[in-house]
Amino acid sequence: MKRSSSKVIFTDALCLFIICLVITFAVAGTRSVFKDRIAKQEWEQTQSVMSQLIKADDFQEVKVAGDNQGYKALDSGGKTVGYLFVTKAYGYGSDVSVMSAVMDGKVIGVDVLDASNETPGLGQNVTRKEFIDQFDGTDDTLEVVKNDPANKNQVEAVTGATKSSNAVATSVKEALALFEQVATSEK
Repeated sequence: MKRSSSKVIFTDALCLFIICLVITFAVAGTRSVFKDRIAKQEWEQTQSVMSQLIKADDFQEVKVAGDNQGYKALDSGGKTVGYLFVTKAYGYGSDVSVMSAVMDGKVIGVDVLDASNETPGLGQNVTRKEFIDQFDGTDDTLEVVKNDPANKNQVEAVTGATKSSNAVATSVKEALALFEQVATSEK
């Protein structure tokens, strides 16, 4: 009796292992087959966000430091109309990913790409338009305050989400620093 019981357990474990192996290869194979289509869709989504921040006819990737991403926005004549940077900073729960549009050393638009691991109802409020619109026109002296901003370079933090607010501000400051690096290297 004991033998048949252990034989059943071994057979069940072997079946489970084979099923897991087949599913893993199926998912990996599907991902491999559709990788070009996935990359195209991701690029189209990125271009859609970029087009909302800067009106441009073309976007070209520029090399930037770290695991950040940078893009040059061009008009129909090939003239640079601004730059876009995707940067991250640690908030309350994880990294907050931000796309910042910069022209002439000033922020002209911000979009929080991912704050999904921030506290729902608090930290995730950094994605709201009222908060991100405060960054328009700011420069590298940007700071987050808890009360009404006294000047154009101050941004009022989301109530109860100072860490998340600071993460967005840090990401925007990083984008401004990257702009300075790219702008000087292209001169």
